[in-house]
Amino acid sequence: MRFEVVERKPRHFNHFYPAVPVVVGVEAAGRVNFMPVVWNVGLSLDPPLFGVGVSPKRFSYGLLEQADAFGVSFHPFEQADLVQRLGSTSGRDTDKVAAFGLEVVRGQALDVPLLGGFYAAYELEKTDAVVTGDHTLFVGRLRGIWEDERAFAQDTLDPEAVRALLYYGRYRYGHPAANVADLKGD
Repeated sequence: MRFEVVERKPRHFNHFYPAVPVVVGVEAAGRVNFMPVVWNVGLSLDPPLFGVGVSPKRFSYGLLEQADAFGVSFHPFEQADLVQRLGSTSGRDTDKVAAFGLEVVRGQALDVPLLGGFYAAYELEKTDAVVTGDHTLFVGRLRGIWEDERAFAQDTLDPEAVRALLYYGRYRYGHPAANVADLKGD
Protein backbone atom coordinates (compact mmCIF):
# COMPACT_ATOMS: atom_id res chain seq x y z
CA MET A 1 0.00 0.00 0.00
CA ARG A 2 1.34 3.43 -0.90
CA PHE A 3 0.42 6.87 0.51
CA GLU A 4 0.99 10.26 -1.12
CA VAL A 5 0.49 13.72 0.36
CA VAL A 6 -1.07 15.89 -2.34
CA GLU A 7 0.03 19.51 -2.39
CA ARG A 8 -0.99 20.44 -5.94
CA LYS A 9 -1.44 17.64 -8.45
CA PRO A 10 -1.44 13.89 -7.67
CA ARG A 11 0.77 11.41 -9.50
CA HIS A 12 -2.42 10.12 -11.14
CA PHE A 13 -6.11 10.80 -10.56
CA ASN A 14 -8.09 7.94 -12.04
CA HIS A 15 -9.06 5.83 -9.04
CA PHE A 16 -12.71 6.38 -9.93
CA TYR A 17 -12.20 4.52 -13.22
CA PRO A 18 -13.47 2.49 -14.91
CA ALA A 19 -16.05 4.99 -16.00
CA VAL A 20 -18.62 5.17 -18.78
CA PRO A 21 -17.52 7.72 -21.38
CA VAL A 22 -20.12 9.79 -23.19
CA VAL A 23 -19.62 11.32 -26.60
CA VAL A 24 -20.50 15.01 -26.51
CA GLY A 25 -21.98 16.37 -29.73
CA VAL A 26 -22.00 20.13 -30.14
CA GLU A 27 -22.54 22.58 -32.97
CA ALA A 28 -21.65 26.27 -33.09
CA ALA A 29 -20.34 28.71 -35.66
CA GLY A 30 -21.17 26.25 -38.43
CA ARG A 31 -19.01 23.47 -36.93
CA VAL A 32 -20.15 20.09 -35.63
CA ASN A 33 -17.76 18.27 -33.33
CA PHE A 34 -17.81 15.08 -31.28
CA MET A 35 -15.59 14.48 -28.26
CA PRO A 36 -15.58 11.68 -25.67
CA VAL A 37 -15.84 12.81 -22.05
CA VAL A 38 -15.17 10.45 -19.17
CA TRP A 39 -15.79 13.08 -16.49
CA ASN A 40 -19.57 13.12 -16.76
CA VAL A 41 -22.30 12.89 -14.16
CA GLY A 42 -26.02 12.93 -13.51
CA LEU A 43 -26.58 15.91 -11.23
CA SER A 44 -30.30 16.00 -10.46
CA LEU A 45 -33.47 14.06 -11.18
CA ASP A 46 -35.89 16.96 -10.64
CA PRO A 47 -35.11 18.91 -12.71
CA PRO A 48 -33.17 16.34 -14.75
CA LEU A 49 -29.61 17.72 -15.05
CA PHE A 50 -26.50 16.14 -16.54
CA GLY A 51 -22.96 17.53 -16.60
CA VAL A 52 -19.76 17.05 -18.56
CA GLY A 53 -16.33 18.26 -17.43
CA VAL A 54 -14.31 19.74 -20.31
CA SER A 55 -10.87 21.35 -20.33
CA PRO A 56 -10.51 24.80 -21.96
CA LYS A 57 -7.68 23.24 -24.00
CA ARG A 58 -10.21 21.24 -26.02
CA PHE A 59 -11.70 22.51 -29.27
CA SER A 60 -15.17 21.46 -28.12
CA TYR A 61 -14.84 23.77 -25.10
CA GLY A 62 -15.24 26.87 -27.30
CA LEU A 63 -18.18 25.32 -29.11
CA LEU A 64 -19.85 24.45 -25.80
CA GLU A 65 -19.35 28.02 -24.62
CA GLN A 66 -21.12 29.33 -27.74
CA ALA A 67 -23.89 26.75 -27.99
CA ASP A 68 -27.24 26.86 -26.18
CA ALA A 69 -27.57 23.06 -26.26
CA PHE A 70 -25.53 19.89 -26.69
CA GLY A 71 -26.00 16.16 -26.94
CA VAL A 72 -24.38 13.25 -25.16
CA SER A 73 -24.51 9.66 -26.34
CA PHE A 74 -23.65 6.34 -24.71
CA HIS A 75 -21.94 3.76 -26.91
CA PRO A 76 -21.30 0.02 -26.81
CA PHE A 77 -17.87 -1.54 -26.39
CA GLU A 78 -17.87 -2.41 -30.09
CA GLN A 79 -17.34 1.32 -30.81
CA ALA A 80 -14.30 1.69 -28.51
CA ASP A 81 -11.92 2.28 -31.42
CA LEU A 82 -14.11 5.05 -32.83
CA VAL A 83 -14.50 6.70 -29.42
CA GLN A 84 -10.71 6.61 -28.95
CA ARG A 85 -10.12 8.13 -32.41
CA LEU A 86 -12.60 10.92 -31.62
CA GLY A 87 -10.67 11.68 -28.45
CA SER A 88 -7.26 11.52 -30.12
CA THR A 89 -8.11 13.84 -33.00
CA SER A 90 -8.74 17.54 -32.49
CA GLY A 91 -11.73 19.11 -34.18
CA ARG A 92 -9.61 22.26 -34.39
CA ASP A 93 -7.58 20.60 -37.18
CA THR A 94 -9.97 17.98 -38.53
CA ASP A 95 -13.62 17.84 -39.54
CA LYS A 96 -14.26 14.56 -37.72
CA VAL A 97 -17.65 14.01 -39.37
CA ALA A 98 -16.07 14.04 -42.84
CA ALA A 99 -12.76 12.40 -41.88
CA PHE A 100 -14.35 9.44 -40.09
CA GLY A 101 -17.61 9.22 -42.10
CA LEU A 102 -19.64 9.66 -38.93
CA GLU A 103 -23.37 9.11 -38.77
CA VAL A 104 -24.91 12.26 -37.32
CA VAL A 105 -28.36 11.89 -35.77
CA ARG A 106 -30.17 15.19 -35.30
CA GLY A 107 -32.01 15.76 -32.04
CA GLN A 108 -35.78 15.90 -32.02
CA ALA A 109 -36.45 18.05 -28.94
CA LEU A 110 -33.37 20.23 -29.56
CA ASP A 111 -31.35 20.77 -32.71
CA VAL A 112 -28.19 19.03 -31.44
CA PRO A 113 -25.89 16.52 -33.13
CA LEU A 114 -25.71 13.00 -31.72
CA LEU A 115 -23.17 10.39 -32.80
CA GLY A 116 -24.98 7.43 -34.38
CA GLY A 117 -24.61 3.91 -32.99
CA PHE A 118 -25.60 4.77 -29.42
CA TYR A 119 -27.75 2.67 -27.10
CA ALA A 120 -28.88 5.82 -25.25
CA ALA A 121 -28.52 9.56 -25.77
CA TYR A 122 -29.56 12.83 -24.15
CA GLU A 123 -30.52 16.14 -25.70
CA LEU A 124 -29.46 18.84 -23.22
CA GLU A 125 -30.29 22.53 -22.99
CA LYS A 126 -27.22 24.23 -21.53
CA THR A 127 -28.11 25.86 -18.22
CA ASP A 128 -24.74 26.59 -16.64
CA ALA A 129 -20.98 26.42 -17.00
CA VAL A 130 -19.13 26.15 -13.69
CA VAL A 131 -15.35 26.48 -13.56
CA THR A 132 -14.05 23.67 -11.34
CA GLY A 133 -10.26 24.04 -11.44
CA ASP A 134 -8.73 23.04 -14.76
CA HIS A 135 -12.09 21.87 -16.18
CA THR A 136 -15.47 23.51 -16.63
CA LEU A 137 -18.62 21.58 -15.79
CA PHE A 138 -21.14 22.23 -18.55
CA VAL A 139 -24.58 21.53 -17.12
CA GLY A 140 -27.54 20.66 -19.30
CA ARG A 141 -31.22 20.19 -18.59
CA LEU A 142 -32.54 17.03 -20.16
CA ARG A 143 -35.02 17.83 -22.93
CA GLY A 144 -35.01 14.53 -24.80
CA ILE A 145 -33.92 10.91 -24.21
CA TRP A 146 -33.17 8.30 -26.84
CA GLU A 147 -33.11 4.61 -25.85
CA ASP A 148 -32.63 1.45 -27.84
CA GLU A 149 -35.39 -0.64 -26.24
CA ARG A 150 -33.38 -3.83 -26.89
CA ALA A 151 -30.63 -2.56 -24.56
CA PHE A 152 -32.84 -2.15 -21.50
CA ALA A 153 -34.76 -4.51 -19.22
CA GLN A 154 -36.93 -3.25 -16.36
CA ASP A 155 -35.69 0.34 -16.96
CA THR A 156 -32.01 -0.56 -16.48
CA LEU A 157 -29.25 -1.39 -18.93
CA ASP A 158 -29.25 -5.11 -19.73
CA PRO A 159 -25.62 -6.33 -19.83
CA GLU A 160 -26.69 -9.38 -21.80
CA ALA A 161 -28.15 -7.16 -24.53
CA VAL A 162 -25.41 -4.50 -24.75
CA ARG A 163 -21.79 -4.35 -23.64
CA ALA A 164 -21.51 -0.81 -22.28
CA LEU A 165 -18.20 0.89 -23.03
CA LEU A 166 -15.95 1.44 -20.01
CA TYR A 167 -12.79 3.53 -19.96
CA TYR A 168 -9.97 2.41 -17.65
CA GLY A 169 -7.53 5.22 -18.48
CA ARG A 170 -4.39 5.31 -20.59
CA TYR A 171 -6.22 4.27 -23.80
CA ARG A 172 -7.62 1.10 -22.19
CA TYR A 173 -11.26 0.15 -22.73
CA GLY A 174 -13.44 -2.72 -21.60
CA HIS A 175 -17.01 -3.67 -20.76
CA PRO A 176 -18.87 -4.99 -17.70
CA ALA A 177 -19.39 -8.69 -17.23
CA ALA A 178 -22.88 -9.98 -17.89
CA ASN A 179 -23.24 -11.44 -14.38
CA VAL A 180 -25.39 -9.04 -12.37
CA ALA A 181 -26.45 -9.42 -8.75
CA ASP A 182 -29.93 -8.13 -8.02
CA LEU A 183 -29.59 -6.96 -4.40
CA LYS A 184 -33.02 -5.44 -3.98
CA GLY A 185 -34.18 -6.18 -0.46
CA ASP A 186 -37.61 -7.69 0.14
